[in-house]
Amino acid sequence: MHLNDASKDTIVPMATLNTLFAIFAASNPEAMKQKLAASQTKFPFLSKATSNDSWLVIAPNVVTTQELSDALGITDGSVSGAVVVRVENYFGRASTDIWEWIGAKLGVPLGHEI
Repeated sequence: MHLNDASKDTIVPMATLNTLFAIFAASNPEAMKQKLAASQTKFPFLSKATSNDSWLVIAPNVVTTQELSDALGITDGSVSGAVVVRVENYFGRASTDIWEWIGAKLGVPLGHEI
């Protein structure tokens, strides 16, 4: 494939239904854990703890970092202080269950268990 030849086929990345977020450095990890477990927000999401004060969160593509922060009580500090990051790429070494969870949840309509 030639990048400058418009007559050739191009590769179009597939869109995923969801976005991966990381929440870390929670100042009140127990309260954040309870809020994530309750999952009563304006949008569906899934979460997985990666340490005592850090989580991975899968939310719909339309959700911004501020909306997730607002929904979890981070922005106003009503639940916990923390950092919310939208993850565009990821790489590293972690336990197999983390990689399997990310792979399984990114492309699944939220609200449907697999």
